[in-house]
Amino acid sequence: MTPGGTSHARSGLWGRTQGIRTAELTREAEGGSFGVGAEVTRTAYFLGRRIDYVLQVAAYDPPRLLDMISVAGPMPMHVTYTFDRHPEGTLARIRVRGGDGGFYRLAAPLLARQVRGNLVKDLRDLEARLVDRG
Repeated sequence: MTPGGTSHARSGLWGRTQGIRTAELTREAEGGSFGVGAEVTRTAYFLGRRIDYVLQVAAYDPPRLLDMISVAGPMPMHVTYTFDRHPEGTLARIRVRGGDGGFYRLAAPLLARQVRGNLVKDLRDLEARLVDRG
């Protein structure tokens, strides 16, 4: 884990994390199963509110990369997960980019801080689960 926080909602291991409560494959990729074109429906809680959204897989290169863009939800979102080898295991990173207009521009500092905090919690929860299994 890096300071500043990186996280992953468990591509392929969909389950519960701090911010994301459910995530399920709701549309398979054209060739079947999970991959480019697949859609994942998620329910998360942010600032005490329930948020339902759908992310479509834009790029998928396991076990290194999962890139998704929102196709339905309250705000535009682009989420990139990367995984790299690390001397102590695997380094998981998440980059979340959102809308830049109107309300989002004004609220950006608060939203960024809240998102960063949720991602750090998610990664810590994931790390704890993986260490407990090992």
